[in-house]
Amino acid sequence: MARTSQKPKLTKEERMRGRQRTAQMWEDINAERESYNTSINDLAEKHKKSRQWIAMQLFRGGKLLASRRKKSLFNAVVHDLSKKRSEAGTSPVGRSALSELAKEAADLDWKNLPEHEQKRLLQQLETDSTPPAGRIAASESGNHVEGILRRIQPELDGLAARTGCQYLLIVTKREVTDSWLTRVSHTPKVAEACTEIYKCTPETMALRMEACITSGKAGLLRAMGGKRSTQLKGEIRAKVNEGLEELLTKHGVAAAALPRMEWVRYSALVAEHGVELIGWPEQLPKTICNPSDIKTTAQLDVLHAALFSTPPQCYWVRLSSEEWELRKEKHRADVLESSTIRKQTRADGKTATKKRKKPSSAEIVEDSEEETEPSGPPPEGPSIDSNAAQSPGTSREEEQVAGDEETSGGAALQGQAMPAAGTV
Repeated sequence: MARTSQKPKLTKEERMRGRQRTAQMWEDINAERESYNTSINDLAEKHKKSRQWIAMQLFRGGKLLASRRKKSLFNAVVHDLSKKRSEAGTSPVGRSALSELAKEAADLDWKNLPEHEQKRLLQQLETDSTPPAGRIAASESGNHVEGILRRIQPELDGLAARTGCQYLLIVTKREVTDSWLTRVSHTPKVAEACTEIYKCTPETMALRMEACITSGKAGLLRAMGGKRSTQLKGEIRAKVNEGLEELLTKHGVAAAALPRMEWVRYSALVAEHGVELIGWPEQLPKTICNPSDIKTTAQLDVLHAALFSTPPQCYWVRLSSEEWELRKEKHRADVLESSTIRKQTRADGKTATKKRKKPSSAEIVEDSEEETEPSGPPPEGPSIDSNAAQSPGTSREEEQVAGDEETSGGAALQGQAMPAAGTV
């Protein structure tokens, strides 16, 4: 028998009992709230603190303070024995060192020590176990930072959930050689504010701060200059591909068949898979283009912020069936139109090439010693007898004029078919 997803219907008695349980729950909550408020007022009056301060301490739960075990007298005695043996040069070594010291301390009558001796031993243990106030070793600084942040992050999230406050936490390096990464934590409203005011995400702000702190103004300029634009382009491409793959995977496309974003084939991608990238910023060109075609870092910042904002302003969506069919038809029409334009361009290119190759070469005109009559009308100007060049009485100036006219006549015949040499 097939299982149904519908919930079973409750009887009238079951619904009544459910309402009674709900009413009882709220009665208990209200009673506990009254008791809680009474406790806050009593503590505030007793310790001369504000009611708000007492309520905050109760909400916090004391997690910001590192838990520490209470110092015991026996541990103080063991520590004193270890210190004396170390000064005498007879301290045990190896894994059994602590057990040997514990056995030696157990044999002593440490419970009946004088009160002043007990205080001395406890004070000595407290002093020796307190870490120095100086900086932590570089090899341990990364672990220390991570440990503190792990304790702070839940407190910030809880505070934001209880009070509705917004926060931005940035922990960055002081030196380039520091062994931890810059950490950023923020609420969604803060991210939106950074995008609107500074045109970048909190993560980008943190990277700029890190560059300025570790490398000064030169580092900040490098972070905001060419290298930064390259980084932004890479992050934009990765985010667009990530969103495309996530949407198609959600709608059943196999991992092996997932396409990559090809910016020059965006229209074909939309027609083939029925998805569209919406929210392209108005400050950028209307047509979706490759980040490499965006010329300024400011425009890249705008697109980066639109993709990485919470929630994102530029993202992939699935087209409806009607919209998909319209995009397919438009893509087919664009393909046919571009194909026609290519054919015309190719034909024009061939014609132009023929025009360049068709004219008679100047070598044939200049080197030919026989006169060829053009098929068209004769060029304007005085006619020159072909035998005049060879008559003994012809002057040098007349020969020059004849040569110039012959050259101009040859130029006028360019692009026309020349008859064979020696024909009339």
